[in-house]
Amino acid sequence: MHVMAINGSPREERSATFHILDPLLEGMRAAGATTELVHLGHLQIKHCLGCFLCWVKTPGECVQKDDMSAVLERFIKADILIFGTPLYHYNVSGLMKNFIDRTLPIHEPWLVGDSEHPAWSRHPDRYPRNRSMLLVSPCGFPEFDYFVPLVQYFQYYAQKLGWKYLGEILRPAGEILTEEQYQQMFAWYYDLLRQAGKQLISQGQMTPEIQAGLRQDLIPGGTEAFREAANQHWMAAMARFGVSGKPPAQTE
Repeated sequence: MHVMAINGSPREERSATFHILDPLLEGMRAAGATTELVHLGHLQIKHCLGCFLCWVKTPGECVQKDDMSAVLERFIKADILIFGTPLYHYNVSGLMKNFIDRTLPIHEPWLVGDSEHPAWSRHPDRYPRNRSMLLVSPCGFPEFDYFVPLVQYFQYYAQKLGWKYLGEILRPAGEILTEEQYQQMFAWYYDLLRQAGKQLISQGQMTPEIQAGLRQDLIPGGTEAFREAANQHWMAAMARFGVSGKPPAQTE
């Protein structure tokens, strides 16, 4: 079984997205899968032109010459696709959206009935095979509610492509995963990610226990404590540039 993980964070290996994907893929390899991690920030992938020449002139191949061609060739052969993206304005990063747009050549132009909803239309897969999808996403907010639009998008995306949706690994307050001094503190979380990776390969799903464990707070104290720590961080960051600032007073 081959797994392709796509990291849509411009911070690449320094990102919270990478800090989740890395142990997850380690667990998948331990269960016998082959894996590859694609950092979109390392690649030159131009914007989709919306010309549809990949349907009518060069079927299955974009007319633009860049790194997308080689990635797409491996993309269509993967059994499991992991979309890793930080939450940017409640949705995918620009890098990830651009990548998804450029996967248009894997579809054919014909309009046919959706297998689950025949009254709805869809484009057939040019390279049909059983594929599964997993969403991985960290965000800076401490609440899970901010992921709702993102999760809905990927659930809908998987449904329309006819792929099995394996679920999601979401990480509120995820930026702290990038802090080197706290890595030992998060050893328990990374171990859960390795277990999740093993289960996804060996069982095709994560157990409810692992899913619940992955939703635990990374730091104690709850939302108020996190807000205070985050605001102190930003005040210190601004001060390094000679900028003064403080959070607004809370109103009842």
